[in-house]
Amino acid sequence: MTTMTGMYLTYVALCVGITVWVARTLRTHGRVFLTDGHDEHREVTEALSHLLVVGFYLVNFGVISFALKSAQQASTIPTAIELLSSKVGLILLVVGAMHFVILITFASVRRTNERQAAEDVRRNQIAQLAANRRNVTEFIEPA
Repeated sequence: MTTMTGMYLTYVALCVGITVWVARTLRTHGRVFLTDGHDEHREVTEALSHLLVVGFYLVNFGVISFALKSAQQASTIPTAIELLSSKVGLILLVVGAMHFVILITFASVRRTNERQAAEDVRRNQIAQLAANRRNVTEFIEPA
């Protein structure tokens, strides 16, 4: 096995491992973050979380594939380590950026859910007040 082959295999193994680890972390904790511990919209939360993770995988594996090719040749182990380091560093930056994009998406969905829940509470309170008012009016002014 040549130095470049070893470097490529190490690169792919490291990058795939990092991507899978981050995606699982996002899915596990993103689900909790979106639902805030409530099970109200569990199916929608699961679907959104799954779709975001699939997109995360596609983008990151695409970048890993593009970054695999190298014009630079590593004929010695130190140059292979340097080349590997720059390639893995690029992937870490992309994975980190994608991580923050997904966190921003989760935060946006959570804010929307919280606003909707607050509107639902207000609507229920207004309906309850209206029902109480009708009951009082009927009590005071029987038909």
